[in-house]
Amino acid sequence: MRIFVPAMGRVNTKNRDGSEVRFAEIAKRWLAEGVTLEMLLPRREIGVLESQGVRASWHVHWEPFTSESDRLWNVLAVYLWRMLTCPLARYPKGVDAVYAPSDFLFDLLPALLCRWKNPAARLVVCVFLIAPNPFKGYENVFGGKWKLPSVRGVLYYCAQWLSVWLARKAGATLLVLNSLDKDSLIAMGADPATVHVVTMGVDAGFFDGVDVAADTPRYDGIFLGRLHPQKGLFDLVRIWKRVSEKRPGSRLGVIGGGSDWWFGKLKQEIAAAGLTGQVDLLGFRQGEDKVRLLKAAGVFLMPSHYESFGQVAVEAMASGLPVVAYDLPIYREIFPTGMIKTALEDEATFAAEVLSLLEDPARRERAVAEARARAAVFDWAAIAEREMGFVTQR
Repeated sequence: MRIFVPAMGRVNTKNRDGSEVRFAEIAKRWLAEGVTLEMLLPRREIGVLESQGVRASWHVHWEPFTSESDRLWNVLAVYLWRMLTCPLARYPKGVDAVYAPSDFLFDLLPALLCRWKNPAARLVVCVFLIAPNPFKGYENVFGGKWKLPSVRGVLYYCAQWLSVWLARKAGATLLVLNSLDKDSLIAMGADPATVHVVTMGVDAGFFDGVDVAADTPRYDGIFLGRLHPQKGLFDLVRIWKRVSEKRPGSRLGVIGGGSDWWFGKLKQEIAAAGLTGQVDLLGFRQGEDKVRLLKAAGVFLMPSHYESFGQVAVEAMASGLPVVAYDLPIYREIFPTGMIKTALEDEATFAAEVLSLLEDPARRERAVAEARARAAVFDWAAIAEREMGFVTQR
């Protein structure tokens, strides 16, 4: 089995989004089963995949840019270069399938070009986050608030409609992470028979094999995710202020990378809340380093306003952490158990739940048992095997 994968990735390699983590985990297992992956990617993305254990056949797509700034002008320059120059890339012939790990145009266009050279190949496109209405943004998808749209928001929204239209016309199999997203693609014109719900996963054996080191910092609460308002960053600060007022000295660790702008803004919010010294920004972590930090913590906080699955919640559960999150509609499908949910933007109740878990060991133990049981459902090996079924299906 030969599969062509355009894995152009993001500009900033100092972070991982869920789709990148997911593809890396699946790719490792496909490669172990003897699948040949021929991947088109910029040189900077090779290190991202190799750091997660992926060793494949690389076809480097040259680009003149080296900056990893998240500023709009740099992101547009890099993405436009990748899209405009992808027709010049060399595409293999004789592949059995083409797998686009995202619906971004810089992944989809190379996938379509390779499919054009391999008309018998099956085309699979992952659509792992539905672009929010730009007049609502990530923060207000499930709320009633409206906002002036950002340039990024408008571009993302319009580009996704174009991507879905192109994928539909090419007869692609579309993969999504929840039933609501499937409904969204159907509303965008996709044939229901071509859209399939898949999941994220966790390597329970790896997590179980990591022990907390003597020098691992221990936090009462911990957060893991991209530094972006979608993840409820500023809710997180306000929630932790409530926790620290009731439980002085409580410490919060924040794991995650993101743009310098959002990093600076978060530091300002922490200082304004009087939490300097109680909240540590730990930056991007992965592998055993990340798992040790999770295992050494008391409670996992996940105040996201919008998610398509919640990969970090699964990782927290597998680490033996109780998870407190806002009650997003998708969580009722994905995490009917194992997650303590509060109403969206109800920061007082969220903080109260965190405090209850920290101060009631018996309740925390019950929550941890439920979380571990739920995490066990999401096994990468089974997910990779099922996904191969979509790739090989005729």
